[in-house]
Amino acid sequence: MPSPDGSRESADRIVMAAKKLGITRFDYVLVTHYHDDHSGGTSALVERIPVGTFIDHGENTEPLRPGLPPERVINTPAGQYPRYLDAIRGHARIIAKPGDVIRIGSMTDTIVASAATVIDKPLPGAGAVNPHCNVPGKGLTKGENASSVASLLRYGKVSIAQFGDLSWDKEYELACPVDRIGKVNLLLVTQHGSANVSSNPAQLAAMRPDVAIMPNGGKKGGDPEVIASVSALPGLKGFWRLHESYSRPELSGDPDYVANLNPPQAAIDAVAHKPYEAPPDMGHAIEVEITLDGRITVINGRNGFRKTYRAE
Repeated sequence: MPSPDGSRESADRIVMAAKKLGITRFDYVLVTHYHDDHSGGTSALVERIPVGTFIDHGENTEPLRPGLPPERVINTPAGQYPRYLDAIRGHARIIAKPGDVIRIGSMTDTIVASAATVIDKPLPGAGAVNPHCNVPGKGLTKGENASSVASLLRYGKVSIAQFGDLSWDKEYELACPVDRIGKVNLLLVTQHGSANVSSNPAQLAAMRPDVAIMPNGGKKGGDPEVIASVSALPGLKGFWRLHESYSRPELSGDPDYVANLNPPQAAIDAVAHKPYEAPPDMGHAIEVEITLDGRITVINGRNGFRKTYRAE
């Protein structure tokens, strides 16, 4: 379904959001990794808006699985990465390394993980022993999720954790035995809120966010374990979701904090047996306005509901 602004796919939605801000060019585009839901729109994006520099983690880390049906190859990192290289040809490229600091106007992006390697020393203000490290590993140390470019953005008094799909075990390395990140003010919940991949409670406890936004789909992410872990964080002032959950709508919280509500049950049932499909929705956004003095205003694009927080 088209968004309220008429856009129908991810690249269109990104460009329309930029136009609302008067932006006609992207100086930087950061691609966290090469799963199709994170890199698949790159070709369409460069056709719609000028881009200066791309930031990524380097070579694809997931070889093609044997026996995969040909129609699924395009959805794999092995299928996506050559298309990504074609799309960025002629553009500047930064292959991010842990510890890099990229300055973008008044904002800084400190790379805290990339290519399955994390920063080796705590950032300023971090370094405390983490008492929440009694968490088992899951063996998620390789592959594209583990290789995600993880960014700690800072704009004035506000810090923002945006870690892509960084895996459970890499989150643990950032958090244990000492916290290498420190407190953050705004957390974009990692890996869409998928409990089997990310959102290690040791990392969540160390970051102690003031506000969390979970970029889940109705069918992907938003797992009960992640919702419980985030909701229980002391000091959390607001927990926003991109979608209601199809299977557990009762866990979605106050609808004012959810951008996209569930479609009719018949539409959900029609694609329940298709693992890579979901019913169409209008693509309402969660918007965030941040000021240098530490105000964080979150706006539900569906109904205009907004709330302002102060970075602690």
